[in-house]
Amino acid sequence: MVFLTTPGKQLLTTLGIAIFSCSFCLADAKAQSFKDTENLLIAQTLGGIERDISLSEVPNPAISSVTAVAGAAPNKANVELQADGSLVYELAGQNEQGFQFVVDVTSEGKIIEVDEEVDRSAVPEVVYKALNRWAPGAQIASTWRSTRLGEFVYEIVIEEFWFEIDADGRTLTIHQN
Repeated sequence: MVFLTTPGKQLLTTLGIAIFSCSFCLADAKAQSFKDTENLLIAQTLGGIERDISLSEVPNPAISSVTAVAGAAPNKANVELQADGSLVYELAGQNEQGFQFVVDVTSEGKIIEVDEEVDRSAVPEVVYKALNRWAPGAQIASTWRSTRLGEFVYEIVIEEFWFEIDADGRTLTIHQN
């Protein structure tokens, strides 16, 4: 029979709490409108709630800002409810060069994030080196540059995953599609 001392019990209790806490998955929330009741949303996981909307539901300052920064008018929109109760609009479209863009913007027209598809040659070599460490020989479907608060992050999309890699190649995050 093993008897645990007070420090041993504390360690075991702390370890148990840590294991229990890690069993929760805090993934991005996705929600869909029910067909019968368009205003009802159900959050599937913890986090923001988002839904597709028509462009006519997007405030004019948001559309104007996105058109100016992307160089083309958006043709698709959704809205996300943030944890603080504010709304962020995600507007998407295609620019004159044929590349896709997605811009997150507030109702007042403040740009939060700009994601734009870019040619593979526009991605720094150090980003590809970081990708090769985690997914050697990956078949790249598309490459994106994301501007967030003045910094660049590259997003490399492969079949089942997309990699978010800082411009210096030091930080890599893997996301499942």
